[in-house]
Amino acid sequence: MRFVRRSLLLSLLVGASHSAIAKDTMDIIVPFAAGGATDIVARSFEPGFSKQLGVTSVVRNIAGASATVGTAEVAKSQGNPNIVGYEPAGALSIQPSLKKLPYDTDSFTYVCRTTSNPMFLLVSKSSDIHSFEELVTASRQQPLLYGSSGPGTLPQLAVAALVGESDLQASHVPYSGTGPAMNALAGNEIQIFADTEIVLSNYDLRPLAVFADHRLEGYDDVPTIGELGLPALSFSVWQGVVAPKGISQQRADQLSEACKATVTSDRFKSFAKKANVDIAYLGPRDFESFVKQRFEANKKVLKDAGLTE
Repeated sequence: MRFVRRSLLLSLLVGASHSAIAKDTMDIIVPFAAGGATDIVARSFEPGFSKQLGVTSVVRNIAGASATVGTAEVAKSQGNPNIVGYEPAGALSIQPSLKKLPYDTDSFTYVCRTTSNPMFLLVSKSSDIHSFEELVTASRQQPLLYGSSGPGTLPQLAVAALVGESDLQASHVPYSGTGPAMNALAGNEIQIFADTEIVLSNYDLRPLAVFADHRLEGYDDVPTIGELGLPALSFSVWQGVVAPKGISQQRADQLSEACKATVTSDRFKSFAKKANVDIAYLGPRDFESFVKQRFEANKKVLKDAGLTE
């Protein structure tokens, strides 16, 4: 009986140790539907990241609830070294202020920030609207609809703040990701969106303004929000990689080193240049500090915009 118990205990220990060992396959969770900005960048990031780690990776799109379903999938995989999330800003720094979630900013092992890009105020290129003034006029005649990649995401936050600071009349319609929202914009189900250059360059869109403190290179005729005579509003879409809490320090170091090597590689730089994605690398400690700082700042914006109490 003692031998049986000892054998059973040994088998359980061996099984547990194997479950925490890095394997030759990895899941990269993208918490949005395929076709959006986060997905496009993640799929360009994945080949180099996989090569650096010496693994085969699978990008899995787990959309829903403003990117919190896929993000929660990473958080609940505590101790699993074979899964990471390619995360958007909203899931980490906005959503935890809006509702009770199975994770918070302390639920992850931070790997690195990869990119950060200012957002544009966008309409369909087929629209008759060519300026913010025309957009406001159109909204007075008939209230407009603006889309987002989900409630509480940066596209909603940016336009909601703009509505609060201007005479623009528009109501929010959430979608499961940027891709579905673009289909809605093309079909005139919505008339307004906010996102980055990567979305602007992949769809038939017209920028009316940029949520930044200066005009962007290549868009010299696109004014900043402040130049419209409104309070300056700055919103950027940033992305980064997180792993579950509880992985070994050795694995955390491997992931962060692979992330840095990928982001600074010629291949990723070439993609970023073509897509006008701004590489904005931060290492693990700086990335964690940045996320927590943005969480506190966004909490205030949400309250000021009337999205939270």
